[in-house]
Amino acid sequence: MMSRSKMNTAGEKRKPGSGRSYIIGLSKWRSLLALFASLITVSFSMYGVAGGMVIYVENQWPLENLFHFLTINVSCLMAFCACLIIPFAVEGMRKKHFSYPKWVAMLHYSGITCSTFVFVFTVGLMSWADPYAAFGGYNRYLHIVCPIMTLIAFFMVESGFVYTLKDAVIAIIPTLIYEIIYLYEVVILGADKGGWEDMYHVTEYLPSAVSAVLVLLLVTGVSLLIRFLYNKLTIFRLKKMRERLWPEDVDPTEIMIEIFGLGRYMGKHVDSKYADLPLDVIQMIADMYGFKMKDLMKPYMKGFQDSLEEK
Repeated sequence: MMSRSKMNTAGEKRKPGSGRSYIIGLSKWRSLLALFASLITVSFSMYGVAGGMVIYVENQWPLENLFHFLTINVSCLMAFCACLIIPFAVEGMRKKHFSYPKWVAMLHYSGITCSTFVFVFTVGLMSWADPYAAFGGYNRYLHIVCPIMTLIAFFMVESGFVYTLKDAVIAIIPTLIYEIIYLYEVVILGADKGGWEDMYHVTEYLPSAVSAVLVLLLVTGVSLLIRFLYNKLTIFRLKKMRERLWPEDVDPTEIMIEIFGLGRYMGKHVDSKYADLPLDVIQMIADMYGFKMKDLMKPYMKGFQDSLEEK
């Protein structure tokens, strides 16, 4: 077995000039960026909702009518999604290993698809029919500033997931649900019977069926574009991470030692009733250098167990 003198701690720095980094060191900024991006999303989204509420209260309008607008509902969804990521980011800062479930990532993807759709719809369509409703007063913040800031924040969060075409279709579901509700309230029920006014002017210039298809195509295009850009960025980040690890001809013993050190580090910071197993990191190393997962799990678990025993 490896001697104590050769056991690396994954959080330590390599000697100057080595040009390589430890696994944990490569991830140390991911949690901080995710936390920062989530706080940006929550702040801008909730400010948008709160500002809308103030306007409605000042004008003595029914507050529930505020939630007839897609923009406000999307802001609530984005704030909720960001709040789900924050605990994982805080925990990742402590353990220096940031990861979160796919369902959280999908909610975030769905929320940003809706938010970006609001921006595209406002600039490309609504601005022609009603410029003031698109950009006037507080709507400039809701329709332009907030979607742009939350989109930037979305690309800052490194989920590690590569979204599929199926994911892109799932991401449009919230917008599709709103579209169905909107068409029912505006077209089927109508304002005369207690429904909604056509706030977005989607039935004024085209038949409602044509407008519905165009909206569906537009939000699908937005979802696919976000997927394309995010996947490109994720692949680029993984490539840069791999370049900072080891050369292709690295001694397998060095990899085993580092995995052992990763296990020791995680064991040192684990909670007594909850263990976070960084399978994504171990799988990445296994794929890069032709190991089987079980070959790397042995030194990892040895380091993890030794660290627990030393507590």
